[in-house]
Formats: sequence, C-alpha cells, structure tokens
Amino acid sequence: MTAMGSRLNEEPSDYQEGAMRSLREFLDSVHENKVPRPFGNFSQLDKAMPEQLLGVYRFLVLARDWYSFQRNACYARIHFHPILFVNALQLAVEEREDTKDLRLPAMYEVLPQLFFEEEVILAAQEVSWQQLAPTRAASPKSSWLEVLRGYLSPSRPLDKEEPLNADAVVIDDERKVAHLSFDVQLSSYWNNLINRLIISIEAWKESERDMRIVDGDRQMAFRGPTDELKFQHQSQNRLYSRFPQLFFDGIEQFVAALMMEDVATGQISMELINPPLITTGGVPFTGTSMDTEAVRGVLSQTIEHLQAQINDAVSNVTQPSDIPFIALHLVASQYLNICRDLSLAINDHGPGRPSMLGLATANLRDPIYRSLLFRLNRLVSSYEVGAPLVSQLPKASLESIFVSHLRTFEQIVDTDLINVMDQQLLQTHRNNLRLLRRRLVARQRRLNHGSFHITLELSAPAEISVQTDLYLALRNQSRPRMHLDGFVSTLRKGINVFQRHFSSCTLGCGDATMSQLYATNSPATDGTRSHGLPPHLLVPRGAEEGLKLQLIIELTEPGLENEWSGAILHKETTDVLIFHH
Repeated sequence: MTAMGSRLNEEPSDYQEGAMRSLREFLDSVHENKVPRPFGNFSQLDKAMPEQLLGVYRFLVLARDWYSFQRNACYARIHFHPILFVNALQLAVEEREDTKDLRLPAMYEVLPQLFFEEEVILAAQEVSWQQLAPTRAASPKSSWLEVLRGYLSPSRPLDKEEPLNADAVVIDDERKVAHLSFDVQLSSYWNNLINRLIISIEAWKESERDMRIVDGDRQMAFRGPTDELKFQHQSQNRLYSRFPQLFFDGIEQFVAALMMEDVATGQISMELINPPLITTGGVPFTGTSMDTEAVRGVLSQTIEHLQAQINDAVSNVTQPSDIPFIALHLVASQYLNICRDLSLAINDHGPGRPSMLGLATANLRDPIYRSLLFRLNRLVSSYEVGAPLVSQLPKASLESIFVSHLRTFEQIVDTDLINVMDQQLLQTHRNNLRLLRRRLVARQRRLNHGSFHITLELSAPAEISVQTDLYLALRNQSRPRMHLDGFVSTLRKGINVFQRHFSSCTLGCGDATMSQLYATNSPATDGTRSHGLPPHLLVPRGAEEGLKLQLIIELTEPGLENEWSGAILHKETTDVLIFHH
C-alpha cells in the first residue's frame, strides 16, 4: 500500500471521462504543496479548506476503477492531512458504486483525538504496548502428539494462537449524565453532515463563477450573494443539492432534542462546558477573554447582519412560498463565513491558534456553537410560510392512534483507542496488530431507547397517496420538533391500518466500530426512517416519572424531491409519556 501511494496519479485514462477539467487545479495545488500535509495544524475555518476538501473528494470519487481508487486513497493517506483525508474518504465511499458496500470504521475511532478530551488521550498514550500484547516468558512446549500432527498436516501451525482477552484496558470516561452534546457518535454524524454541505456549496460556487445570462440578451456578473441566490432560485434544475435542507433538518432535530433534554434533566445545556481536547500538532485551545454578555452581543450582531441579507434577498419575491427556500439556502451558503467571523470576534488570538469553532468534528461540545445553532434555527423558522397549503385532494383523516410504552436508558459503550498507539506501531516493521491480545478502550455511556411500536388507523373517502410524518415536540409548542418517522402509502377507500415498529438501537447501528468490522458482524444498515440524528437518538431523553410530550401526526400530499413542502391533508396531536431508566 505504501508503494501504491508513492506517486501522484495524473493519468487522464485513470479518471472518469471529463474529470481532468475539475481535477487539474487540485493536482497543481498538490505539486505546489498547498494541500495540508500530515502533522500540521488543521482548521475547519481556514478559507482554503472547502476548496481543498472538494479537491480530495474528487480525487477519490472520480477515479475510474477500483485499482485507481486504491492508488489515490493510499496517496492521500500518506501525503495529506489525516482529517482532510478521512473527511473526503467518508464522502467518496458513500458515492462510488464499487465502494457502497464497504463499511468504514467510526471516525471517532479513526481519529479519537478529535472527539475525546485531553485526559483520555493522554491516559491512552501512557499505556505501554506490552500491556496490550504481553510477551511470553517462555515458548510453550509441544507434546509429541502435536509434533506428529504438524508433520502429517503441514498447513496446521504448531504455535497455538492465544484468543483476544475479554478484559480490555479501560479508560473511564463516564459522566453522571450522558448529555447529547457529548455524544461522540452524534459529533461524527455532525461532521459528516457539515462536510457534505461544504462540498455541495463549494461545487455550486465553482459552477457559478462563470458569467451567466441573467436578463436573456446580455451577460453580466453577479453583484453579490443575493443576486446569485435569486438567479439560482429561478433555475431550480441547477440547485447545488438537497444538503442545505438536510443540514437545517439536522439543526432543528438537535435543538429540539436539546430542549427536551433540558426539561427532562432540569439542567441548562448551554452551561455545559467540556474539558479541552487535544489538537493535531499538540497546540492547546485558548479560551475567549469575553464574558457571557459580550459573547451574546456578538452572536446577536451576527444574526442581525444575516437577517438583513435575507430581507434584501426576498424583498422582490412575489411568491410567499419561495421565501423559506431563499432564507434557508442563503444561510447555508454563508455558514462557514458566519463561523469564521464569529471565531475571529470571540477569540482574540491569531488565526493560527485553534478554537472550538474550528473543529466541526467536536464543536457540539462548545456552548457558543450550540447557541449559534439555536439562533440559526429561530432565524430560518421565522421565514416559514404561516398558513399551510390547502390540498384539493380528497381529505384523509386519522381515526385512531396507539403508542406502546416509550422508554429511554443509558448504555455502556466502549470506543477503541488503538489508533492512539500509532507512534508505537511505527517503531517496528512487524504488524503488531496481529500480536494484540487486549483492547484499549474509552468507556462512556450513551442514550438509547427501548423497542416500541405505533399503530395508525387512517381513513380515506377514495384511493389517495399520502405522506405520513410523525413528530415529537414540547407541549404547547409546534416547533422545534423531532422527526420520528415518515412514509408514503396509498390509502384505499375506507379504513387503513399501519403498524410501525422501532427497534432499540444495537451498539453497531449507525457507525460501525473497529471491533465489529474485524469480527465481520457489523449490521448492514441502521434501518431508521427519520431524517436527523443518529438512530440511537431517535427518541429524546425521558424522565423517571415520565416526560410528557406531544406527538404530531401530519398527512400531506407526497411532494417532489425539491419541493419546500406538501399541502396539508390532515394534522392532529396527541400526548405521549417517555420514561427513563
């Protein structure tokens, strides 16, 4: 693999047809050493990062065949910064036809230093290799019968392989409460979501850098992001992707879950500050010198400036239904600029110093970033059209609903930290992983939910196609809300019964751990039908005495992929209780 990655692949025949047009600039930047190298500092807020991420992603996803992809992946693994490489690799593996069945290890096990606090990483680095791969004092003697069997069956090795010891070396990282913002699987999911948003927006901006015919008879350059967005909205067939909508679906899910967690625990999540992380290069984080009120002032100014941009963009819009779309896509296109400006205003040190806002993989821990997500959610929601569209189709209705017992609980989760031992592995030419007899893990707790089911009875006056969505929200509040389930069905005339089953999330659902991958027992899919958080966070934290929430059931016309929303056929709410053990 080292040999495969020794040379940069620049042969046009090794890439898809026409790919070199979009790859040439990136390949030139590799020769000029502009792509971040291993062992350097890496910031998610660097102005060149989106272009670099898109370049490495294309370098991998546009490779013509499996062999070319392997060569490029090996080259990127050796020559590019590990965060940049892993971020791009995750996206490319999901997109390529020849890699869709591959499962990557969870990013928090590949690069644990991005997800675990300083004390955990330092404790892992202090573990000696001998603790994980103990050497024998003397080789065990083989009996004359074993020697004879070895002579008769040469394929059978004489050395007896010791099984992996069930007793792992455990670094305790348990907290009294498994708070949502400290969930490493959620942080890994959030990192992937942001990276998809970044490359989709960067690809869109790249395609729009050329002159566009705006008024039909002459060419003119856009005056700014508002002009670009208006033109892009008028030609929806060239929308850069659906990821801005998915990003804000994720924001609303996170905000809703956090608000419900606050009610269930009686704690204010904004006051939770996690211990510092270790950054690549060993440069420690420097906290802000601002007080809380000053930080709130900066956040308010950021949102006010963004709101002014949206108001300018929608000032001449004639269709009210277009306003939410424009607001959402403008905020998405400005997301990195928002975080960059916010970081410069709050962190009074130079741009070379790392900050929590600069790490998309872990910034859900940062109360300032969480506060920004709350404000972005309120801003985008304020532009939603008030009155829902009224459907002209026959009215479907909900006759009855039954929800089984809902409960959440905390489960022990072990995260493999073997990658922290990398430096010790590099000191030998032998593959020390084969000698491992014990695992090195960080032990945490995470939220999960028990299995449950929901039975719906829907009636229709005639045959009709219906989109059914189920949401959870705090009582007396319609937004923000958590999406629980969604499905499209064709209702027959009369009563139609649907039973939806939701299994408890096993330890392997979502991201596959290294242990599961090496044991080849990782589940193929997580089976979730909601859009938002990882499957183990489908249900918000309950309370011992029961957390009372409202379940919202919406029946709408099935919409097209790029539609903002479908017309409402029927809407109803019912109270539910979520218990916690």
